[in-house]
Amino acid sequence: MRRPVQIPRETLIFIRSAIFAAAASLTMLAPVCSEAADGIRMMLKVQIPPDTGNQAIKAGDQGKIFEEMIDKMKPEATYFTQEDGLRTVYFVYTVHDTADFAAIHEPFIQGFGARVYDMPALTWDELKAGFEAIDEKP
Repeated sequence: MRRPVQIPRETLIFIRSAIFAAAASLTMLAPVCSEAADGIRMMLKVQIPPDTGNQAIKAGDQGKIFEEMIDKMKPEATYFTQEDGLRTVYFVYTVHDTADFAAIHEPFIQGFGARVYDMPALTWDELKAGFEAIDEKP
């Protein structure tokens, strides 16, 4: 039988703070996002470990996966770089349905063993509209 993992109190406090911060961000973005009839702009960060990235390159899979995903996502921008010793790709794209996240994330996870992070990406005007909506609340 597996033993339960002991998580330090400081870690739990940090996790709880992160959850509250995320909830607050979503609350702030709600007026902006709910009016976005054509979807919500997102920034997807994909980090590929060296071992699995090298295997994908040797097998000829890396280019195929990126081509398929760029065709599927139709990002407004894509940037390839390295961060923390990992091949890193940033996509700025629009999501129309939360059900799309699995179809977007899984090819990177399964194809590269990638770490995938997705977050809303707002322009300054969109962020100001969110701040104004907060200011209007009693």
